[in-house]
Amino acid sequence: MLAVALAGCASPTAGQASRATNPSNSATASAANGDVPKVANPKNLKAIGDPCQLLTSQQLQELGASDPHMDKSLWGEQTCYWINDNLRVLLAPDTVQGHGLAVVWAKNKDKPESERTTVNGHPALRTDKLSMSCGLWVGVSDTQVLSVDVIVRRDVRPEYKDRCMFAEKVAGMVLSNLPAAN
Repeated sequence: MLAVALAGCASPTAGQASRATNPSNSATASAANGDVPKVANPKNLKAIGDPCQLLTSQQLQELGASDPHMDKSLWGEQTCYWINDNLRVLLAPDTVQGHGLAVVWAKNKDKPESERTTVNGHPALRTDKLSMSCGLWVGVSDTQVLSVDVIVRRDVRPEYKDRCMFAEKVAGMVLSNLPAAN
């Protein structure tokens, strides 16, 4: 359901692994490095080892997210998703491949369904905005990237209507919880 290279699992079924392709491709990353926006104020995504701790309980309550579950990304890192009758939010950090936003940027930046944006001053790329979902990749640093995947099943809150703006809100919350990179 979401673009190739998106770490988010588009399936609404709990416990299913991501269908996406691993975004690591060194040739693509090398070609993209001069093109991808640099992260001016890098954060350290690796500082919070448990992806379910990337959002506070207060933030989860504000988002209407509940019932956390762990999974694993195609690059071997833990992911966390919260799922209930209305909403599914997936956070998939990539702190191991070392490409940051470069590979995703190279593969998606010119696609008509992709949209460049920023989240709290960090370069980001919206991918595959669909009727029920939106994928977002945020450059946390030049070597770390965060994938946020939102699926809204029922618009029980006004903020759920624009899935991509909601994904950006989630990403902004995560960024606010991360320490600065050293």
